[in-house]
Amino acid sequence: MTRAVVLVFLAVTSTAQAQSGWKVSFGVSGAPEIARSRTLTTRERVSGLVLGGEAVAARGHLVARLRYGQGRVTNDTAGRDVAEGEALLGYKARPWLTVWFGPHARTFVVPGQSDRRWLLWSGRVTARGTLFPERVSSFVEVWQGVTGSLSRPSESASGGGAEAGLDLRLTRRPVWGRLAYRIEQGRAGTRRETVEAITLTIGVTPLP
Repeated sequence: MTRAVVLVFLAVTSTAQAQSGWKVSFGVSGAPEIARSRTLTTRERVSGLVLGGEAVAARGHLVARLRYGQGRVTNDTAGRDVAEGEALLGYKARPWLTVWFGPHARTFVVPGQSDRRWLLWSGRVTARGTLFPERVSSFVEVWQGVTGSLSRPSESASGGGAEAGLDLRLTRRPVWGRLAYRIEQGRAGTRRETVEAITLTIGVTPLP
């Protein structure tokens, strides 16, 4: 289902770019992640590599962003698959400032147990700064969950996070890169789950 949504999004955005002036970019990423889970009685730390992709479509002040990733995180005694994604709609209030809203989800799959899924609807703000014109820029994004849920145990959830990094673009070429550090936390009842990642993304913005 997720792959079908991604394929439809890519097809629609590519067609939109060709026909109506939308600017579309695509990227693939790799991120070593560390996830820490804490309740009143237990502590757990797992780590691993998550691979993913993203698509961003923008026109005028409007922008949409879709990201998806999956991988496997382990510790000395156990492992689990992880899948995460977001679908955001944004508005560029200024050339350097974008506000976002949309869902963000993360699912941990443990063999022999039901999946543990975090789903948060969040508001976000992204601010950008120029270090070298048309070559290198910095960004900071902060977000806060407005409403959310945890599937196991079934509870309402909240959370927030931040991401910061650098974007590198090659002048007059469609290739770009991003290096970013991200931290986020979900909270539900007595459970706290914190995820940290360093993400390297390589992308392309097709020329008109």
